[in-house]
Amino acid sequence: MQPRSPPPSEAPAPSDAIMMPGVGGVEPAVTLGQVPRWSDPDQRIFLASTSEEASAEDDGSGTTSASGFISFSDPLTVDDGAVGGGHAGGASRFPVDQEINSRIYLWRGQPWNLEVDAVVNSTNESLDEAHSSPGLHAAAGSGLAEECATLGGCRTGMAKMTNAYDLPARKVIHTVGPKYAVKYHTAAENALSHCYRSCLELLIENGLESIAMGCIYTEAKNYPREPAAHVAIRTVRRFLEKQKDKIAGVVFCTTSSSDTEIQTIAPTIFPSGQAGGIYCDSKAPS
Repeated sequence: MQPRSPPPSEAPAPSDAIMMPGVGGVEPAVTLGQVPRWSDPDQRIFLASTSEEASAEDDGSGTTSASGFISFSDPLTVDDGAVGGGHAGGASRFPVDQEINSRIYLWRGQPWNLEVDAVVNSTNESLDEAHSSPGLHAAAGSGLAEECATLGGCRTGMAKMTNAYDLPARKVIHTVGPKYAVKYHTAAENALSHCYRSCLELLIENGLESIAMGCIYTEAKNYPREPAAHVAIRTVRRFLEKQKDKIAGVVFCTTSSSDTEIQTIAPTIFPSGQAGGIYCDSKAPS
């Protein structure tokens, strides 16, 4: 895979004006080796310094927050004996597996400047630009939308692959998260789990080894954050237990201070025998 360099005509962004990839500026491509692993010994956590970022995530829709659903059992973990939705405060029901841990990465920011084999786009059934993950189409260029229009849409819980165009990644995997309703929460969780499995299966079916993904859910579909994070990391853990030899890296990307559930849940899913985890800020790649 060849790293992407900005065209000579593009002037570098001022140091005090950090811009997200594809949103008004171009950041250098970041390789998987520059993103700390979950298992790295030098563990650092970068949290947002203000609460404005979290406030910006509120779309004002008045939907129920995640805290209203934390007592729901994760259908992926019922047989593990977890209570209260498998909260991070309890003991891990998963054995320590450093091989799996070494394949898990955490990244603060959108995945569009990550040089991985595939990045995941959380979208709708029509695969249209307006409902895709923020910044993707601007970063990838017009060719992405043109190819998406030829795919005939995508069903909820499934995934389809396209080229990545101007992104440093090789491919984009598009998947459609479910709508959430309390009455049908088990069906929604199963569909969300299938999104992650579909993305990972498509990855290895195409001989690819590394993938970066944000949370495959949207506030617009009323999916509460914490249950969604539980489904995400437990699905990935169980997939890696069977397919870890075929996957070099799974990068979980978070984009705001509201998206911090993964760093508190992950230690129980990917236990390492030591406290804490890594949370790398995209504004300061090592």
